[in-house]
Amino acid sequence: MATAAPAPEDSTDLRAAVIATARGMNAAGINVNKAGNVSVRCSRKRKMGFLITPTGVPYDTLTPPDLVFIPLGTPGGDDLPEGVVGAHKPSSEWRFHFDILRSRREFDAIVHTHSQAATALACHHLGIPAFHYMVAVAGGPDIRCAPYATFGTQALSDNALVALRGRNAFDGHS
Repeated sequence: MATAAPAPEDSTDLRAAVIATARGMNAAGINVNKAGNVSVRCSRKRKMGFLITPTGVPYDTLTPPDLVFIPLGTPGGDDLPEGVVGAHKPSSEWRFHFDILRSRREFDAIVHTHSQAATALACHHLGIPAFHYMVAVAGGPDIRCAPYATFGTQALSDNALVALRGRNAFDGHS
């Protein structure tokens, strides 16, 4: 397992980079409006955590203060952990960002899209075979498809963690 570099401090520049990534997903056609979500590992006042896009806010209207900081402390079951900072509620998918970033310390960011192609494969519960050398970047001979679970649930997060075993990417739907 790779040794992770120290996480950057929460800053306006880091928040702007998250927003640029979210907007870039829409511009690339792999997302629409406010679907999907983006997070980045960071620290805030010496607490390790992550910034995540908020729920229900179109990416083209996001400003740096709109992002939500979630500490990577003790999980609170279905509840957000203590110490969440933000004017908005975090993405409804905060749970799998939390669990992935807690368990995979080599990951610095998560980009969750709703591309038409990935969604179509996930609806048929099909992974992505090694048809192209870029599939190897995901860390294995294929990109697994996580079983369906309702968005925002622990079941979805658990399915994502299983699909990521030995991999750097997965497909799935919520």
